[in-house]
Amino acid sequence: MQDASKSIPPCRRCGATHVVRNGRTQAGSPNFLCRGCGRRFVERPKTGPVSDERKELVRRLLRERMSLRAIARATGLSRSWVQRFVNALYRDETPWEPGPLKKSAARS
Repeated sequence: MQDASKSIPPCRRCGATHVVRNGRTQAGSPNFLCRGCGRRFVERPKTGPVSDERKELVRRLLRERMSLRAIARATGLSRSWVQRFVNALYRDETPWEPGPLKKSAARS
């Protein structure tokens, strides 16, 4: 009989070993949930992280004012990933504080 703790991988984010099974993906791979940091993950994902070259391509296509759907089709990335990436870009590059209001010239 196989030990259940050996079949469950530790969390890659925090290294915690208190990980539980959390259902399956659409492809049938088991999902895991880390009780330490709350991260959900797959033990052996079929795809890796998006490369810096593809991220730069997305940035260039955004500057060309392409739609998010067109960018997803051109790069082979999912629309949801492209949307999250764009949201993060705008959140990081857009100032939240508008600064002081400029007063108009006084009218006499």
